Amino acid sequence: MAEELLKSIMQISRERGVNPDIFFSAIKEALLIVSKRFFDPDADIQIEIDEEKGSIQVYVSKMVVKEITDPLAEIYWKDALKYDSKAREGDVIKIHMPGETLGRVAAQTAKQIILQKILKAEQENIYDKYAPLAGTLMSGEIRRIENDNIILGLEMGEAILPPKELSPKDVFKRGEIINFLIKRVFIEGKGPLVLATRYMNDFVVELIKKEVPEVAENIVKIHAIAREPGIKSKVAVYSTDKAIDPVGAIVGMNGNRVLAISKELRGERIDVIAWSNVPERFIASALTPADVVKVHLIDLVNHVAEVTVRDETLSAAIGKKGVNIKLASKLTQWDIQISNRKFEYPEEQQKKQ
Repeated sequence: MAEELLKSIMQISRERGVNPDIFFSAIKEALLIVSKRFFDPDADIQIEIDEEKGSIQVYVSKMVVKEITDPLAEIYWKDALKYDSKAREGDVIKIHMPGETLGRVAAQTAKQIILQKILKAEQENIYDKYAPLAGTLMSGEIRRIENDNIILGLEMGEAILPPKELSPKDVFKRGEIINFLIKRVFIEGKGPLVLATRYMNDFVVELIKKEVPEVAENIVKIHAIAREPGIKSKVAVYSTDKAIDPVGAIVGMNGNRVLAISKELRGERIDVIAWSNVPERFIASALTPADVVKVHLIDLVNHVAEVTVRDETLSAAIGKKGVNIKLASKLTQWDIQISNRKFEYPEEQQKKQ
């Protein structure tokens, strides 16, 4: 029984990446619980596990005496003969728990304790591995979908991607390999400990880093990002190298880089904007694809700006359901107001003269 148990422990330890000491600790704990039912609960119970020989011994040591003064540490010499026929007064003998009792009773108790300890050890390993990776872009295969929660396979353990962490356009099926961001890692729980997200702005940032080497190398930097998941993201960028066009680096040749990011986001549009420390210029760029004619900063303290656009691009400036102007305001940190005043363009002024 003991030899088979120890072999099983080593095998499970290798398969699940859990230190064998966890198993031996669990077995000792289980044997201690069981042996207290066999021996006196207050007795000094010894448990020895020999991994090489594949043996387990559970016993109490008692001194052979003719008159007992301490029942926990002493045994009457005639009773000692039942365990050791050569026992003499003054000897210390070992009284072993019968192997049959050890195997039958301890097995079930040990199983439960071992499972608990394995789970705890695995959770600690997962936490230690993934907690430092919060905010990191990863990929994993969809193993199953439970109550609309997507369960992703990781190198160690699993990650959970709840509906609220998905973009509205995210529709997946079992077996797909998808990208996600590690949002948080829990130290313990009943299910997966790694919480994944595709909803956060940082998910888009990490996708850009993956697709654009200049961003990963900090040559092109992301100043700010504003996002309406599933609809549009606006990304403001600048370059630390005057020879590198930050917008061109992200867009890529023939738009291949930004298209790859948009594809990963299931068609979400990406507006790449050159950041400027001149508010008027930054606000005008942020309203792309609108054609901005004039930007008037009407409240420098509360960051309120009035913007005039060409009539034919007014709807583009506002965007469907106001998304474009909303994102531009978030991106620039200015309350952008589209002017309703009639603005005379230079060509119109020339006609009047």
